[in-house]
Amino acid sequence: MKAPDLSHKELQRQAALERTGLLDTQPEERFDRYTAIACKAFKVPIALISLVDSNRQWFKSCQGLSISETPREVSFCSHAIRESEILVIEDTLCDDRFMDNPLVTEEPHIRFYAGAPLHDSDGFRLGTLCLIDRAPRTFDQNDQALLREIADCVEREINLQVATELYQELKSSERRAKAAIEGTRIGTWEWNVQTGETVFNERWADICGYRLDELEPVNIETWLNLAHPEDRPESERLLNAHFSGELPEYDCRCRMKHKNGHWVWVHDRGQVFEWTEKGEPLMMCGTHADITNEMASLDRIQRQNTALSILNELALDPETDDNARIEKALRLGADYLDLDLAIVSEITRDVYSVRWFVAPAQAGLEQGLSFPLVDTYCSLLLGSRDSLAIAHMAKSQYRNHDCYDKFGLESYLAAPVFIRDRLYGTVNFSSPEPRAQDFSDTDITFVTLLARWIAGVIERKLSEQILNKLIEQTPGMLYQFQRWPDGHSAFPFSSPHIKDIYGVTSDEVKDDASVCFNKIHPDDLAEMMVSIERSAETLSIWNAHYRVKDGHSGWRWVEGKSSPELMPDQSVIWHGYIADIDDTKRTALALQESEAQLRRLYELSPIGIALNDYLSGAFLDVNEALLEPTGYNRNQMMSMNYWDLLPRDFESQRQTIITKLQTERRFGPYEAEIVRADGSTYPAVVRGMRIRNPSQQPLIWTLIEDISERKKIDRLKSEFISSVSHELRTPLTSIAGSLGLVESGALGELPEQVRRMISIAHRNSDQLRQLVDDLLDMEKLVSGRLSMKLKEDPVLPVIEESVERLNTYALESRVSVHIANDFSDWAAWIDRGRLGQAFTNLLSNAIKFSPDNGEIHITSDIGNGCMRICVADQGPGIPDSFRPRIFQKFAQADSSDTRGKRGTGLGLAITREIMAQMEGEVGFESKEGLGSVFWLELKLNKVKH
Repeated sequence: MKAPDLSHKELQRQAALERTGLLDTQPEERFDRYTAIACKAFKVPIALISLVDSNRQWFKSCQGLSISETPREVSFCSHAIRESEILVIEDTLCDDRFMDNPLVTEEPHIRFYAGAPLHDSDGFRLGTLCLIDRAPRTFDQNDQALLREIADCVEREINLQVATELYQELKSSERRAKAAIEGTRIGTWEWNVQTGETVFNERWADICGYRLDELEPVNIETWLNLAHPEDRPESERLLNAHFSGELPEYDCRCRMKHKNGHWVWVHDRGQVFEWTEKGEPLMMCGTHADITNEMASLDRIQRQNTALSILNELALDPETDDNARIEKALRLGADYLDLDLAIVSEITRDVYSVRWFVAPAQAGLEQGLSFPLVDTYCSLLLGSRDSLAIAHMAKSQYRNHDCYDKFGLESYLAAPVFIRDRLYGTVNFSSPEPRAQDFSDTDITFVTLLARWIAGVIERKLSEQILNKLIEQTPGMLYQFQRWPDGHSAFPFSSPHIKDIYGVTSDEVKDDASVCFNKIHPDDLAEMMVSIERSAETLSIWNAHYRVKDGHSGWRWVEGKSSPELMPDQSVIWHGYIADIDDTKRTALALQESEAQLRRLYELSPIGIALNDYLSGAFLDVNEALLEPTGYNRNQMMSMNYWDLLPRDFESQRQTIITKLQTERRFGPYEAEIVRADGSTYPAVVRGMRIRNPSQQPLIWTLIEDISERKKIDRLKSEFISSVSHELRTPLTSIAGSLGLVESGALGELPEQVRRMISIAHRNSDQLRQLVDDLLDMEKLVSGRLSMKLKEDPVLPVIEESVERLNTYALESRVSVHIANDFSDWAAWIDRGRLGQAFTNLLSNAIKFSPDNGEIHITSDIGNGCMRICVADQGPGIPDSFRPRIFQKFAQADSSDTRGKRGTGLGLAITREIMAQMEGEVGFESKEGLGSVFWLELKLNKVKH
């Protein structure tokens, strides 16, 4: 991921953003309106008005996201405001700057981004109007122009608000700032960076225990003399970073010498507000706050975090040796408390025994060493569940105890260890040296929690002894399976019954599990490995059925189930079982195979399907394709009757359906209105058949096909064609005629530039008129309203007339057209005009796509009582990807060879409909780059001599 670079005018841009007053304000309808428009206009799920702040991008308006801001370093908009042009990333996974960005790899999974910068009245880029999609997409110049227009509207809203509010905001801001400073008792300062002159307020001096007049004369040296020497280098670094524009402000925590001699912590913040003509810092102002108490609290928090970190480390430790784990806990605890001795003891009646310890060599401790309990510090804990903390034994209430005389330890912190609610012993830390300060609550809590963790480890050791006995009696194999990032795997634990499953012993797979994978059936191995990988990635339960060979009884089915756990070293360990299920699995597979095939067809069908009782009509099963359009859920529909879905006026056909089912065992198709859950209806085609289940119960399978979309399309098509016919044809004819007169010079000579524009307009109006005519013809053909006057006519004259009609177009395109002499005087039942229209479409396409000086050959072929008229060109051919759509309406190939060729995309669709209504056919043969041959095929009646 590449973070965006900052502009050298970043500080000025930030100031301009602040002046808008928009940051962290409530949503406003005037901005939400534009993001909603953007979503609808570009059909994207997410549109934002994003303002790029110093360390974040904040969303003034947000469509499609539930968050209000993201960090600036991962934001796309920070890149977009680098330039005034629109930034478009059509696929983020193909862009090095964004392919590993967390907004791409995680929610919201950005795959497409387009951002138009938003400028204020001074030209500063404040943020963007941006579009986001979760799938890659293209974004052409027209899209960018529309996005820029919407962004311009957003800019006007921003700048109008700033102009009206700026003056009032400045005045009120001055009053608020003065009141805030006086009310919070924060020190303030103003510094001339170039001269060193400095102005402090009285509170600045008071923080260090002085009156301001005691420090006179004040300048930058006043601060330097009071600052802690160790903090000055960091302060200087932060200042220089602010001066260079790397940081938006100077922000430093440092120590200053109090008048009484101790150090106080202060939080110093400031910002340059005036620069020299050379771009150097001139005037800077800031605040000075006493944070001594906060830093003390922070120190406590850091110590708490350290304690918590130790406990977390122990909890996640992959070490399986319990002795090593406890010794590690004692070592970490001794380092944290800065004490020399750490012991876990076991108390048995009156005897104190050392079980685990960490101590200097000269301490004289060893594992198993025992003492009378009364002589030890732990005796002070007896009868209590609380911890015991002694910072200085000689000054404590226990200074006369025998243990002090015996061991002489000055500092001591211990907690009892309880296992199953019974005292096991203690975990204690001690030193012969006293502590300067008492043990804190954090220290005591840490040792208490550590004692509980150690109790858990010890209890687990005891539980393992019981568990091993249970494992021996459990059928199947219990195991722990661990896989490391490098692919190595092992069974750290497996019960003895692994021999029954894999034919190996626990010791053989303790360090390497590959021997078990070698025994898995080859057909099952790949799928099982994928399931393990998926479980490791998602930490979800692993469950699989597969076949293994144990070396004795051949392939047998087993079932495995386990729960994964991610370890600190990024390995994953599964805890579970594997059991032999061979008999039940083979029976289930046979039944499952037969049922699965039918169920897949049933559930995936796009047509609604219902199974009903023949006698009562009650629903027994339905698929999702029926539930979705009706609005019922499955439980609702299963409580209904078949006839509840049909309207009352369908009653007349009900008896017909029943009769059909009785006599023919099937009915339909019928068109009916299906009643939805909300009482509304939708059109559907209904058909069904009667069957019997294995118990001979009569049932009905019913198919209910939703034809709402088909009806809607038919209605929209009719309305559109009607609009085109009445509203476009007449004005288009007038426009084309008028432009033709002007272009011909009938109204006088025109300037060359005007003449060219008129010529373009004339051609485009003719093309639009052709589109309207084609649309009307297409509609009439499809609906059967275009009259066909079929009669027996010769075919060759129709071909010759079309060639002559397009002769001028061919000459302008520098293409020659040749009619072969193999045409006989064949006749067919044709509509002469419509056949000419179909052939003209093929010939004009051939001319359009032919290269300069290309040739087009028109030939005929007779066979099987049909005549095929072929038009062969030398054009670029038909791309393989376009061939399935070539006869569809508005279909046009989009390649470098065809882009920019004028046409409506309806010619071939019209040709197909014309030929269909004359009981003929149309087709093509083509090799990409080697030209195309389109043909019309007609049934012949006879030969004329």
